[in-house]
Amino acid sequence: METTAYLAATYYVLILNSILALALLLLLRIGKASKTIITITGTVLFIYIIFEHWGIGSEHIFPKDISGGTFFIIILIGAILGIGLLYLTLKRYFFNLSQEHLQMTQGLRVLVSAGFFTEAALGVIPLEFGIMDGFMHAASAFTALIAAILYVKNTSSKNTALWIANIIGVTDILIIVTSICFWVWKDIGPNHNMQYVVFFGGVIFLWIHFVSIYKLLTDNK
Repeated sequence: METTAYLAATYYVLILNSILALALLLLLRIGKASKTIITITGTVLFIYIIFEHWGIGSEHIFPKDISGGTFFIIILIGAILGIGLLYLTLKRYFFNLSQEHLQMTQGLRVLVSAGFFTEAALGVIPLEFGIMDGFMHAASAFTALIAAILYVKNTSSKNTALWIANIIGVTDILIIVTSICFWVWKDIGPNHNMQYVVFFGGVIFLWIHFVSIYKLLTDNK
């Protein structure tokens, strides 16, 4: 697995996670978080990225023979814990954000899409899986950006566009996680660089979906 192509793809994923961390910090700033909160959050995020690379990439956390079904449950638990932690610590600042800020951040999924396509082309992940998930992330990014534009323009269809973007985005993540654990598990396994995105970017994107959907439900009351 430690080929030049795989290493290059791994560096891309690490850079991608770093960009997502910076985007999260920017959202905190827009949401009027203090410099202390932003600094602490940034430190935690980048330590986590390093720990994730060490723990997953060096096979220190998950055994090679873990089943896809067990790993699927671990992912679900990790997502719940991650979103719960963000809710308990940062909800105040994220709920200050407008929908366009949330959806524009989802637009970064085009970078994830590029990563899927690249890894598929390099043979780092199965071709069919990479193409499918690449297009799904591209669709998620595209609908999110359209929703952001319609929201800024205050069109009558803005809420519909927001719902569509959130539904597509959440479905995208669920399908990708399910595919990793039950379709291409023997090709990817628990210590592939794809898991860096699952346990970092996936949680961040789900959190942003959660905030967006919460605002849709509450702002219309």
